Amino acid sequence: MIKLLNYMLFLIPFMMTGCDKFLAVEVPDNLTHDEYWANREQVVASMNGMYSSLHNNLNRFQVWGDSRSSLYTPGPGDSFTTDYRQFMAQDIYPENGLLGWGSVYTAITWINSFIKNAPGALERDQTFTESELNVMMGEAYALRALNYFYLVRTFKEVPIIEQPYESDSQQFNTAASSEEEVLNFIEADLDRALSAVAPDFENINERYGRITKNTVKAIWADVKLWRNEYQACLDLCADLSAVYGDKLVEPLNWFSIFSPGNSSEGIFEYQYVQTGFASPLYNWFSHFQQNNAKYLANIANIQVNAGEKLYLPTDPLHFSADTIRLKNYSAFRFSPVSYAGGSGYEVYKFIGQSPYELNYRPTGARNANYIIYRYREILFMEAEALAMLNRYEEAEARINKIRLQCNIPAVSTGVMGADLEFMTNLLMEREFELGFEGKEWFAAVRIARRSGFADALIVKAAENNPLGESYQVVRARLLNPESWFLPYHRTELESNRLLVQKDYYKNK
Repeated sequence: MIKLLNYMLFLIPFMMTGCDKFLAVEVPDNLTHDEYWANREQVVASMNGMYSSLHNNLNRFQVWGDSRSSLYTPGPGDSFTTDYRQFMAQDIYPENGLLGWGSVYTAITWINSFIKNAPGALERDQTFTESELNVMMGEAYALRALNYFYLVRTFKEVPIIEQPYESDSQQFNTAASSEEEVLNFIEADLDRALSAVAPDFENINERYGRITKNTVKAIWADVKLWRNEYQACLDLCADLSAVYGDKLVEPLNWFSIFSPGNSSEGIFEYQYVQTGFASPLYNWFSHFQQNNAKYLANIANIQVNAGEKLYLPTDPLHFSADTIRLKNYSAFRFSPVSYAGGSGYEVYKFIGQSPYELNYRPTGARNANYIIYRYREILFMEAEALAMLNRYEEAEARINKIRLQCNIPAVSTGVMGADLEFMTNLLMEREFELGFEGKEWFAAVRIARRSGFADALIVKAAENNPLGESYQVVRARLLNPESWFLPYHRTELESNRLLVQKDYYKNK
């Protein structure tokens, strides 16, 4: 069975638009013609298009969800532009090209068209079953929820668009909905999805890259944690633990999570192969000798918070956790690489084929899957929710489950502290395990928004800024919580007159 991305897409012009103007989508008229939605094959092709539209946005999602986390330092590639530098400096302006959300709304309007029109094929193709359609509809609702979840974590207030683009006469000027309204909309979609998507697919190759009930539960647990609904988050995580709790990759096999990917603890990964679309990780972390890596790793900023009580500096094998273990060619190429204007470490877990020896993937990381959810992140979600319920011993047990699976000594009861101290240490543990996987800024914002926890984000981001910005300058830029979210791009404001720039950014 060929992976999803190898299917021939029927809409190449759509996939290539890359438009950054608000809802300036170019969905062809044939999406709404009765003759298009005539049979199962056309519906399947449209479903593949929905998944492929997710590929179009992964680079943007990585920037929004991770690049402000201070784990990064500029690479030698010419693609590291002023726009990326603003994110790293915590000084973002409305003209920044990385703010454009047009391609995300293009994906959403594709999904809206599928939700509206795909059921019509049932009446025209007797080989197309209602149960098969329901599974696809569930995937559509889940993909729409996932897109909106990235938007709301990035901008907080965003427009909700439920209807497909079907005519040039349609008007899409739409005011931004409140964060609560967007989250309610997301949860409604996830509820529809959970009742429809497949528990799994009998053919394992069909499962790869497709949304299942476990994917929906992972997204929903993340949403519940964002909303500070801790018990609801734990209930969803418990369902996932029942499936994945005994499937953690063995310590000596940990690199299989990234190469070849689709490990036993993987929940949802966007699939890449050597032909077809290139993984966005290839453009971010391609190896230094190619001289085009957009980013390198700022290991100094990881080390600074590794206190003696969590990692014994006299024992280098246990200095950090599994996937950012400071050993040659594990998560990082241990020796720093230097170039005119900077230096840093290669993020080897995305570009290597095997650990502990220099062995790059063919043509870089072109075929590195983009991991959207894996089980160890679920364990960190549980730990965070339990800690917020003052169940610290249980929270530490979740962290120790990861540590012991990495052959890392367990933390003793109480050693991680409580309240802000615990959350600061939790973020460090997340970075050791999930670093550069796209969500560490989101995790820091989620924690920092709770009363008394702001310094979990501000101090971490202000220390050891990779661009050399002073602690005082970066801290000042982040004191207002509105700065943790992004402004609307100026072109979005010009295209949508009902969209109003946020107060924090009006004078920038």
